[in-house]
Amino acid sequence: MKFSRVRLLAAGVVLVGSAVLVPGAFASAPSGFTATTLVTADLDQTVKINSDRVKLQTKEPTDVRVQRIVIAAGGSSGWHHHPGVVIIAIDSGSLTFWDSECNATTYGPGLPNGSVLTESGDEPGQVTSVNGGTSYTTFIAPSADPPVFRIEDNPPPCATRVG
Repeated sequence: MKFSRVRLLAAGVVLVGSAVLVPGAFASAPSGFTATTLVTADLDQTVKINSDRVKLQTKEPTDVRVQRIVIAAGGSSGWHHHPGVVIIAIDSGSLTFWDSECNATTYGPGLPNGSVLTESGDEPGQVTSVNGGTSYTTFIAPSADPPVFRIEDNPPPCATRVG
């Protein structure tokens, strides 16, 4: 009986300690990041297109959103991931994508990596800009009510090196 009380007390301390940490979650908020939604629409039918060496396939209805995203000089999207697929076409400036291992790849008009990047998967990523950048971003996500296009993440351990 005494042993059970000690275990119960220890579990209570852990739960209370966790509750104190949760409100100050470790997710990183965007800064200098402005997203303007241009359109959100339902793609209710499945799609199977394979034309001119380009393939697009959906297996169920999806939600589609197009946004104009501006990241100010020194700005950041914060660590996050997206359900489905994201295609980011950079109109001006440059954007650096940081993956969950803190590997950085910079994109923009005239740069060696090109001016389009894609995001997908459950691993956290972050987009930053040293000098500012504007993109037009298309999200294709599984259908949900309400639609979910972005999920906030805690920074990965390597993020202390990159901010």
